[in-house]
Amino acid sequence: MGVSRRTLALRTGAIAAAVALAASACGSSKSNGGGSGSGSGATSGGDKNTVNSASVKQGGKVTWTIEKTVQDWNPLTSNGNTFDYAQVTNGIYPTVYIGQPDYSVKLNTDLMDGDPQVTDATADAPQKIVYKIQQNAKWSDGTPISADDFVYLWEAQNGTNPNVDAASTTGYSQVESVVGSDNGKTVTVTFKKGAPFSDWKSLFSSLLPSHIAKQHGDVAASFTWLDANPPTVSGGPFQIAPGGVSADKSLVKTVRNAQYYGKAANLDEVDFRAITDSAQEPTALANGEVDGIYPQPQLDLVNRVKNISGVDYHINQGLVFEHIDLNMRNTAFGGPADADQTAPAKVALRQAMFTAFDRQGLVNRTIKQFDDQAKVLNNRMLMPGQPGYQDNVTSSYPEAGDLAKAKQILTTAGYTGVGTALVDPSGKPVPAFSMRYTVGNQLRQDTSNLFAQAMKELGITVNVSSTDALGKTLTQSDAQHQWDVIVFAWVATPFPNSSNQPIYTTAKQGSPQSNYGYYSNANVDKWLADAATNADEKVRESDLNQADAQVTKDAYTLPLYQKPTMIAYKNTLGNVRDNATQIGPTYNIQEWGFKS
Repeated sequence: MGVSRRTLALRTGAIAAAVALAASACGSSKSNGGGSGSGSGATSGGDKNTVNSASVKQGGKVTWTIEKTVQDWNPLTSNGNTFDYAQVTNGIYPTVYIGQPDYSVKLNTDLMDGDPQVTDATADAPQKIVYKIQQNAKWSDGTPISADDFVYLWEAQNGTNPNVDAASTTGYSQVESVVGSDNGKTVTVTFKKGAPFSDWKSLFSSLLPSHIAKQHGDVAASFTWLDANPPTVSGGPFQIAPGGVSADKSLVKTVRNAQYYGKAANLDEVDFRAITDSAQEPTALANGEVDGIYPQPQLDLVNRVKNISGVDYHINQGLVFEHIDLNMRNTAFGGPADADQTAPAKVALRQAMFTAFDRQGLVNRTIKQFDDQAKVLNNRMLMPGQPGYQDNVTSSYPEAGDLAKAKQILTTAGYTGVGTALVDPSGKPVPAFSMRYTVGNQLRQDTSNLFAQAMKELGITVNVSSTDALGKTLTQSDAQHQWDVIVFAWVATPFPNSSNQPIYTTAKQGSPQSNYGYYSNANVDKWLADAATNADEKVRESDLNQADAQVTKDAYTLPLYQKPTMIAYKNTLGNVRDNATQIGPTYNIQEWGFKS
């Protein structure tokens, strides 16, 4: 899902799209199956926000599985914008609005004193939002959570400092000022005149401790320091225990924050254990080494979980989608200059590669084996069930692929050696491409191998290899070229109008934000900018679909399927449930506990 989809965060290849990205609150999510023990037929239907609700006891320890060793600690950087990392920091860095399993958002009333007051923009006045912070809200070292923390987040993400590694500037770049009053407990956010922000509830997620940041240099230096170092203070219900990060970063111990200003967590401790090979997760769950897992489901893994006694599991359709991206900095696809992306021969190569790939065959051979709801996805901006979703892909790239059409595209564009060893119209051999996938992820490995086989039919060599650091691989510089083709997933948020901006908007030189492949199209930039500001919902839907259709035409990224999520946990645990958005299951970690 990887940095992933709109605030999408990386999930062992999934990224949380870093803004408040996302998926619209009215999207639908189906539970394909669920069970207890040996896979009995209970499902997680009904209200997705109340699945597994239970009265729980105080105390106890839970070990939860993540699929990546934690290399980054600031979820707002391009490297840290990773799903698995966020599972650890969700209980540490507070957020104003918390995404719920049903894709709605809920005000964090532990942090905020009532709903923010919103003044809509007029012809003469800009949009304003006034936040009231709870008087008793504080960091674990006793420092009040204040307007300073809001100001710091805005300064780091408003796009004015090219040295700040922000995963997204969406929304923040439209803000003119953030001002504190009432001893820092009131925050007034004023947007630039003529630049309202339709998804304002996506702002101020993962508040960082500005008083700690100020000890480590300016905004750029401190933002990086917060990414490189485990949090030393917490503003949430849990905090990292002293010495709680193992030397290899595969185990992170968090304990109840005794200074938490809201309702105290039920559990004494939640440890996060990294198991980078998902095939080992059912074994760890069955042996009692961990109490819960959140793997990317595949047939063998699902069948093994079904047979574990004393375990509940659920498979859901969520706001996550798998996709293949091309690196437009590769000269065969584009080149250092954005204008090179539109060269007819380069467009033809990209289009032919996507045309040749059998996406339906991929779905049939992989996720449809355990998820009968699985379908090919034909939109990048919206998920099925969300308002405005439409097919913008199959007219260009048939679901079953079309090898003959792909070959014809290349021949018409002047390529030779089609089907043997491809040569471009200038007589230069098309180079071998490097395709990367997340280590231990069998589905992505299968996808990569199938893609490589399809490309061989065109006379293109694709060399497949894994990466154990998806975020760092994605954010490679030109001098550290690490991928030409990559498969991962975006994890969406409930805010599609703004969340797509950092993924597809032209990247600033040296700072791709979440546009890791350096795609650029001026019309897409305009449509996505309008979607983030226009007050008319139908116009916003049209903006997103026009942008999506253009990305299809430009052949930058190919959507594969809406990715199913799977959660499995000991049936003695209460209030643990799937949240198939960018925030994940730890969205309500303080409510977790052992059933009474």
